Amino acid sequence: MTHVTLPILEDWEGLSLTTILQEKFHLGKKARHEIRMSQNVLLNNKPLDDWNTPLFVGASLSLPVFLHDKIPTYEYDLEIIYEDDFLLVVNKPVDMKTHANDSYETDTCANAVQYYLEKTGQDANALAVHRLDQTTSGLVLFAKNKLAIAGLSWQMENRAIHRTYLAAVDGTWGLVMQTINKPIGEDRHHGSRRQISPYGQPAVTHVKVLENDNEKNTSLVECQIETGRTHQIRVHLSGIGHPIIGDTLYGGSPRANRIMLHAEKLHLNHPFKGKEMNFSAPAGDDWVF
Repeated sequence: MTHVTLPILEDWEGLSLTTILQEKFHLGKKARHEIRMSQNVLLNNKPLDDWNTPLFVGASLSLPVFLHDKIPTYEYDLEIIYEDDFLLVVNKPVDMKTHANDSYETDTCANAVQYYLEKTGQDANALAVHRLDQTTSGLVLFAKNKLAIAGLSWQMENRAIHRTYLAAVDGTWGLVMQTINKPIGEDRHHGSRRQISPYGQPAVTHVKVLENDNEKNTSLVECQIETGRTHQIRVHLSGIGHPIIGDTLYGGSPRANRIMLHAEKLHLNHPFKGKEMNFSAPAGDDWVF
């Protein structure tokens, strides 16, 4: 059985294993039971039978690693931005789905990550923590096992993971900063479109203007999202008269062969190392502005 070994962090000082698994790692009851039944938890290389024992800085905790069923592999060499025993950050190319929506889809980013894991001899999962639209390039975070996906998913749900997007849009801006707080719902007249709707789900996008090009009548903007609605940035920017270049579905000019939206930066707190982590990936050669 595969194990991960963790030093007890200052933030965990005096806590029991039960508390750490539940409140720090955010493991559900089923996952905690799975670990307990394995009888494979070690403290300083010795079996830890009493899960109520307070743990202290300087100690070493070893936990068994459990996996979900592995998905099929897709032989595609992704750009790996960062990797450790728990997580992996990749730079997803444009026109690739983050993960499969149907069982027959095996050419997604997740399948390519699974290919990389198996090619490098890792007994691990490719579990997408969040998703990007197929037409959006950029950073995607993956967890490698059940332990990692629990903590990272909790961060996503509680908005502790921050994603910053780069977009090239039509038109120039008078404002330097703008927050778009408009709900987004389905467009009943168009199955694949979303629209700003008073009956939609709350959606908040913060926009920072990086550059205006008056000659081309275009702008380069940076977007941070508080929520993760489908097509959120595309809908919000189009809704205020600045559709993304190449995004003809939402009124963008067809001057590019792709939608000019790229997930450029990613910020998270490593759930097991106790430190903030920042990642970035520049837009590719197909970027037009």
